[in-house]
Amino acid sequence: MKLMTVLRIVFLYLLAVLVATLLGSLVQTQFNLAALQAMDVPVDLATRAQSSLHDLLTFTPIFVVMVAATLLLALPLAEVLGRIFKPWRWLLYFLGGFVGIWAAFTLANTLLPMPTFIAATRETSGLLSMMAAVGLGSALFGRLTKPKARRGLRVLG
Repeated sequence: MKLMTVLRIVFLYLLAVLVATLLGSLVQTQFNLAALQAMDVPVDLATRAQSSLHDLLTFTPIFVVMVAATLLLALPLAEVLGRIFKPWRWLLYFLGGFVGIWAAFTLANTLLPMPTFIAATRETSGLLSMMAAVGLGSALFGRLTKPKARRGLRVLG
């Protein structure tokens, strides 16, 4: 494989990790703020923005490790399956990240001492939203690495 091809794949992997991590971080922030609102804590737009920025600076470094490990395993598997099931390639990439981060959350919740590692994943809607965020990052990688369709020669006659 050519060096430029390898560098492109590494760059796209890092981009997918970044997108999935940023989306996931913002999702978990908003779910946590919604939980506070459910307890009648006022949350205005400024608080949402400040909390989002705070979590991007403090939660993202932890979450990026989970996402990077997840996609490191999920993307090659999605690629293999995508070559077999070509029409479903986009879905396989999405599901790779989606299911992969679920496995990572499950493992973290099993191994770590606290009941739930990421509070937003306590509820099904928060868990599914975090999974979708990573699925979108994974699907982005699949889209950006999609092989170009080969065009056959057309004989005019």
